Amino acid sequence: MSADVPAAGEEHGHTPAETFRRLRRRVGLPPGFNLAGAARHAMWRNVFHLVGGFRVVGSAPYEAMVVVANHQSHADTPALIAAFPAPYKPVVVAAGDYWFDDPWKARLLKLAIGAVPVQRHGGGGYESLIEGATEVLGSGSSLLVFPEGTRSTDGRLGRFRSGALRIAQEFDVPILPVAVVGTRELLAKKGRLTPGPVEVRVGHPLNPHELTDMTPLVAQIEGMLAAGPPVPSRSRTWRVLRNHMSRPAGMAGAFGWGFAEAVSLPVTSEMYLVLVAAANPRRVVPAAGFLALGSVAGVLVTRALTARGDRPPAPLTTPAMRSRAAADLAQAGARGIWRQALNGVPVKVYAAEAGAAHVPALPLAVHALGARGARSLAVGAVVGAAAGAAAPLLRRLYGPYLAAAGVTFAVGLGAVVRRWSR
Repeated sequence: MSADVPAAGEEHGHTPAETFRRLRRRVGLPPGFNLAGAARHAMWRNVFHLVGGFRVVGSAPYEAMVVVANHQSHADTPALIAAFPAPYKPVVVAAGDYWFDDPWKARLLKLAIGAVPVQRHGGGGYESLIEGATEVLGSGSSLLVFPEGTRSTDGRLGRFRSGALRIAQEFDVPILPVAVVGTRELLAKKGRLTPGPVEVRVGHPLNPHELTDMTPLVAQIEGMLAAGPPVPSRSRTWRVLRNHMSRPAGMAGAFGWGFAEAVSLPVTSEMYLVLVAAANPRRVVPAAGFLALGSVAGVLVTRALTARGDRPPAPLTTPAMRSRAAADLAQAGARGIWRQALNGVPVKVYAAEAGAAHVPALPLAVHALGARGARSLAVGAVVGAAAGAAAPLLRRLYGPYLAAAGVTFAVGLGAVVRRWSR
């Protein structure tokens, strides 16, 4: 006996329309870390910190969601991308016939915010949104929606269309209200860029099946907007280092860094001023003095160790460096250490060669204090002045500043080692 074969889409008693609805309700697993999303997240956070500061208040569950936000500026989407870490991968859909009509504009938009193009049906609306939602939520990412449909010119919320709620119900995902504050002042509709802080305030996710309209979402967003203007952000790293430098531990750290560099550390002592002390410009010059004292102590220890045959390890040094230091000390005695300040040879090499040549400790200490003190205080004066002038930026961007300083030092160190390897 043969059984009747159901028509396509009618398995288990479902009509084609019901099967299509079931397919659309499928939501992918959260995508996890992705390099492109992490790059956009980091880029936009740093851009906002650069132009005035950026802060996120609240947090969201890690799952696919429909995120609804007020719309005041073209900066809103970048702000939301900056607010959610890369694993959340929030995605906005954009009209294909406007934003993706030009290949170069399409590439730029895809690169900058990872937008998904949709074809507008009858001027847009729900059918256009469902097309993008199927791609975004189906991959496990969160869908960004601006229910007002256009940017506000006065900061007040416009009418919220219900498409986002219908999408959340259709795909059975939470709907999350978010308030973006400060973007209208930063980049108003038809206005110019005016630097200022931006804040993203994350509300409480709601079960879409418990909602009949957008009123609870609007109420949450209005409440968050009423909390006041955005608060200028401060780098956590900057706060920690500034507090460190305001205490005796900051000076002790400078002494220890100077000592370690004169014994074995392959990082110049002045990098303590650049990396750590710059967070508190008023403490840079005092720290430079403690660096010099620590360096002198390290020079004497290295000299003593080498004199008795226990030469400390000296990474990233070369035979040419040792030859130059030995020649300077043989020609000028303890005064030869003054030549170290400008020739790129680490002070630990001079200290070790002074021990090998049995240069007397007292003259070496006196000249090391003069040479190291002059160099440290000169660098300290420059770093202190520069850090004071750049303080508004450093307060917000100390992390990127540290990264840039580290890369610059690594490149410079490589150049010095190559020079003395010839």
